[in-house]
This record gives sequence, structure tokens and C-alpha cells, in this order.
Amino acid sequence: MANAPTAEELGREYLRALQAKDKAAIFAIISDDFALEVPLDVAGANDGSDSWRGLEAADANYDLTFQIIQDLVYPDMDFTPGTNPDIAFAEGMGEMQMANGRPYRNCYIFRFDARDGKLWRIREYTNPVTGAIAFGIPLPQSSGDMSEGFI
Repeated sequence: MANAPTAEELGREYLRALQAKDKAAIFAIISDDFALEVPLDVAGANDGSDSWRGLEAADANYDLTFQIIQDLVYPDMDFTPGTNPDIAFAEGMGEMQMANGRPYRNCYIFRFDARDGKLWRIREYTNPVTGAIAFGIPLPQSSGDMSEGFI
């Protein structure tokens, strides 16, 4: 029996499939309880409200992503394997052309978690301010003096 793919191998395949907008290839490497967690959000709550879990949610979210984004490239992702082969990290720039013609470029950090040869969780970190600007989402307004509490 062949060894199960490492998180790094699965992470590389995931990013390749995402760039190709190949949902079948993505579904071939994710588990039934797959979760995409996006801890940082535009509202500043950083509560994971942009996250989702399960194949039904994955199906809907990849469909929406592939409608919004015309082209997606991660040109120079730098992978770092974890001490456990079931964990890997990748960081680099993502360059996108949105369906409305606007460009979107952001810094990405991914954590890939594997189990039994499938990705069961991906954590995706980006600069939410850059994303808000690209997607035309208003940033929250401060409710007080931003200098308070700073040394």
C-alpha cells in the first residue's frame, strides 16, 4: 500500500486545482468534514465568520468563488512542512483578476491539515483591508480615539 500524501503534497495540489478552477480535483483531495477557516475578517471581529465546513458548503463556496474570480495565480508560494507530515504551511502573493475586471493582489498564508490522505482543514490568512478594498466592502468605522491605549 502506498503512503498517504503529505499535507504539503495535498496543499500544492489544492492550490494547483484552485488556480485551474477545477472543483473535481479539489473534491478529490478534501475530506467529508472539510473546513476552510478564514480567521481574519473585514469587520475586525476575527471570529471566523467567513469560515465554512462540509462538502455542501464547499460546493456552494467554490461555485461562488469561481464566478467572482476570473483568473487566480499564486506565482511564488513558499511551502514549509510542519514537524508532523500532516501539517504544512505556504505563504506568498495571490494575484487575481476578478470577473468585473478589477485586479486583486493580496498576501496569503495557508495552513494545510491532512488526515488519512485528505485535507480536512485549511486555514487561510490574508490582509482583510486589501480584500475589502478590492471587493468594495466598506471598512468599519472606529468608535473612539485610535490613539488611546497606545504607548
